[in-house]
Amino acid sequence: MQFNKVSLLSLLILCNLAYGQSKDNQFKSNNIIINSGAIEVEKKSNKIFFNDGVFIKSGEFTIEAREAIFNKINKIISVYGEPSKISSTAKNNFFTGSADEIIFTETDKIQLVGNATIYYDDISISSKEIILNARNGEVLSNN
Repeated sequence: MQFNKVSLLSLLILCNLAYGQSKDNQFKSNNIIINSGAIEVEKKSNKIFFNDGVFIKSGEFTIEAREAIFNKINKIISVYGEPSKISSTAKNNFFTGSADEIIFTETDKIQLVGNATIYYDDISISSKEIILNARNGEVLSNN
């Protein structure tokens, strides 16, 4: 009888955890929170796929996109949309931008690729690729 109570309790706890994860569809890694309509973990490739609308929040920026992929090996998040949109949350370094793809890591480097546009300090930059530092606002355009 004791075994059945422990098994039932364990099953209820597991069901509650599974329900909470599917209900929230939220992923947290360091200072980054990702919300999406659906999350799929692919263990073989060490990737996590976020689909059906994605909202990413970090200490420096927010991103809205259609989908995202987190590569657990190299810690790179690639975000896709038509376009994906990024906005700074820092009061002293405000910028907004958009691109077909946004790539970032745990470092401060953010790469906007394909139809990339960034607005900051009343300046607008458009290019095939823009690389920026989310903390200091330094911008590079390769094309």
